[in-house]
Amino acid sequence: MYILRAFPFSFAILWRYALVLPIMVLVFCVYAIVAVMFGYLFGLISPAIAILMAAAMGMACSVMPAMIGTRIGMQAKGVQPRNSYASMILPAVGYGLFEGFCILLTFALAFGAVVMATPLTPMEILSINASGSDAVFLRLIEENAAVTLPAFAVAIFWTLSVRAALLVPFVGASVGLDPNGRAHTPFYGFGSGFWSLLILVILSYASTFLLTPILGVIAHLIGFGDSIALGAEQIEQFAETARFDLIGVEAIVLVSCVILITLWLFSLQCAGAVLVFMSHKKAYDIAHEDLNKPQQMPDEPPMPKTDMRELIRSRMPHHHR
Repeated sequence: MYILRAFPFSFAILWRYALVLPIMVLVFCVYAIVAVMFGYLFGLISPAIAILMAAAMGMACSVMPAMIGTRIGMQAKGVQPRNSYASMILPAVGYGLFEGFCILLTFALAFGAVVMATPLTPMEILSINASGSDAVFLRLIEENAAVTLPAFAVAIFWTLSVRAALLVPFVGASVGLDPNGRAHTPFYGFGSGFWSLLILVILSYASTFLLTPILGVIAHLIGFGDSIALGAEQIEQFAETARFDLIGVEAIVLVSCVILITLWLFSLQCAGAVLVFMSHKKAYDIAHEDLNKPQQMPDEPPMPKTDMRELIRSRMPHHHR
């Protein structure tokens, strides 16, 4: 079962991911600067192209970490990629646009259904939105919670389902290979191992969402609540003053735990995707091993000695006495 096997394998991805994380952060910073520059240049030509490019670059940023995690997992399985890290950008943009379109369409339909079920007018929603998107969501719940909560729950479930269905194609794109050893085919393996990967994706994102509150409760239980609260204030002051001496040890430990556990939870879904991909590869190898195996002719049983004697006698000339 992929879910149970993903847990131990995720640690093989985790420590490798932790090693490349600082480099990945720097690369993403450079990537963001380049994206802003290109967006500005294309904005001089056409604002629509600039918006489309910004959306593509932004969605690629959400796909690239998953592709890097699956690439690391494939290397942990002994599979050598046939492409470079730079060549992963184009597939990441493509898959990111597809995923973003699905998410946008889903939430647009959910929001439209909720608005139609409430007496709010578009102008009222825009005025409420001035206070933030959270204010709109809370107001919609007040107006009609029976429609709002299920609609957005379905939208979130669909969003996670799209990510689960795309994880195996992410694996192929990350190493530039299909299970048969050929160059990556777009969307190859789409939906493979869906239910197992969906459980891992839900577990990963739900645990990440609850991680900080859970660690906060644990910190209060062991008597570090005040230190953590003070550390949070110090981190906020650090963002304004950039003074490292304001950050306490407890805050550093809390942030480090959050990063490490979040990285492990993310590695969990990458591990499941790699295991599904490798099962396809193993099935392909077994099938072609049987086809390529030389066919052995069955050994003929030795002729009995009595038959040999009769054969010799039949070939000898007959002598008449």
